[in-house]
Amino acid sequence: MRKIVALSGGESSATVAVIMHEEDPILYFNDTKWEHPDLYRYIYQLVDYLGLELMEDYDGRNPGELAHDEHMLPNNRAPFCSRILKAERLQKYATPGDIIYFGIGPHEAHRAGRIRAIYSPMGIDTRFPLIEQDINQDGVNKIMRETGIRRPALYDLGFEHNNCNGGCVRQGAKQWRHLLRVLPEVYKAREDLEAEFSPYTFMKDISLKRLREMEEKNIDFDFEDNLWNGECIGICNNMI
Repeated sequence: MRKIVALSGGESSATVAVIMHEEDPILYFNDTKWEHPDLYRYIYQLVDYLGLELMEDYDGRNPGELAHDEHMLPNNRAPFCSRILKAERLQKYATPGDIIYFGIGPHEAHRAGRIRAIYSPMGIDTRFPLIEQDINQDGVNKIMRETGIRRPALYDLGFEHNNCNGGCVRQGAKQWRHLLRVLPEVYKAREDLEAEFSPYTFMKDISLKRLREMEEKNIDFDFEDNLWNGECIGICNNMI
């Protein structure tokens, strides 16, 4: 039996690693190859601080390359990049009898049931220390401050997550606009990818090109706030 902490690069899963470190878990990190350079600094400092084994896994393709192979643009309605690049790889790595610890907080308790339903038939146990110990975001912040490890740069830039360089295909218009304002080069790369699959778009409401044009003309917008705040840990199964 192995104990595995699923690291996403965000503070919540890092906190789980800190909580569990005395039980000598394996820290499992799945690299999408679209990450901000500072994410790796954060992961490696965490590993050094805890003195634990790091398992770095990756498909080898980033979501853009995967989109071309699948002939489809990943988006919030069809986040197959999460399934193929993360979920399927974690499920192949884990074996019956293993326990996987996820950084799901109390405000996302509904996700825990979905995760259990996926892994239980595989004979894999799943645990959620943040839920079990009722550790909210303030608690996460406190625990990570005590480690002395500097927060991921994307948080300091105003992003709610530390995945895919701030350009996750699942996020909503407000985060896309924020990406345009603070990391325009990343936005351009995502806009160029989206254009290759036109008329399909990441968001159902608007294309990245149109959103950028509105921003450049100072045109305000009032879209439904469908901002995705979760960490991408790849919990999809093959049927999703």
